Amino acid sequence: MGESDTKNANETGYHGLKDDSKHADWTALKADYHDEGERGEVLLIDGHPVMEQWEQPYMEALAQVATSKGGRVLEVGFGLGLSASQIQRNKIDEHIIIEANAGVVERGKKWAESQPNKVTFMHGLWQDVVASLPDNSIDGVLYDPYPLNSAEQHTHQFDFIEKVRPKLKSGGVLTYCNLTSIGVLKGRHEKWEDLWTETQVPYIKKCGYENYSFTTFDITAPASCEYYAGHTAALVPRLDIP
Repeated sequence: MGESDTKNANETGYHGLKDDSKHADWTALKADYHDEGERGEVLLIDGHPVMEQWEQPYMEALAQVATSKGGRVLEVGFGLGLSASQIQRNKIDEHIIIEANAGVVERGKKWAESQPNKVTFMHGLWQDVVASLPDNSIDGVLYDPYPLNSAEQHTHQFDFIEKVRPKLKSGGVLTYCNLTSIGVLKGRHEKWEDLWTETQVPYIKKCGYENYSFTTFDITAPASCEYYAGHTAALVPRLDIP
């Protein structure tokens, strides 16, 4: 993003990502699920706050975008299963979930046993897995993995949306979440429109998408949340495939 992420007293969001974390290490790190009071159930991996239960209404809003076309829905990152559970409340043909962490996959597979729609887990980093999906086979995508190091904090979603573009059908839709980035960027951009046009749209266009829009979703982030405290809305991007 061209801006330093050394946190000063006026900045918001999460500045605790490591410089040297390796993608391959993420698969075997412990998935620590536990309760954290006002934040509800949380998932910590390597000490990082990967997902917290207060996000649920927002994650459900993203899931509604991803399932708006029905068909085969690809979700990247399972976390607490907040968006996954909402995806399953909609009429779809198949729910494909790419998840890198073994402990999260284990929890996800137990969750899948009681779901009404077909669930297919693909264990691995999306960078290693997404190429195996057939072209023109996916109707909707929800991307929400955790950034694995500081270098990709603001841009990892764009790496993905470029690679997944051929997998989407004509008429398909994609949405993504990166609260670990937006929590920082919103502190630097007073207006959502400015944040969108300056920090998201240039990358989206570079990835080959021409039809894109956003809305915001009102949220209540607990004061103890490391990555989103102080914010009252979250970004809901929508990328449509002609």
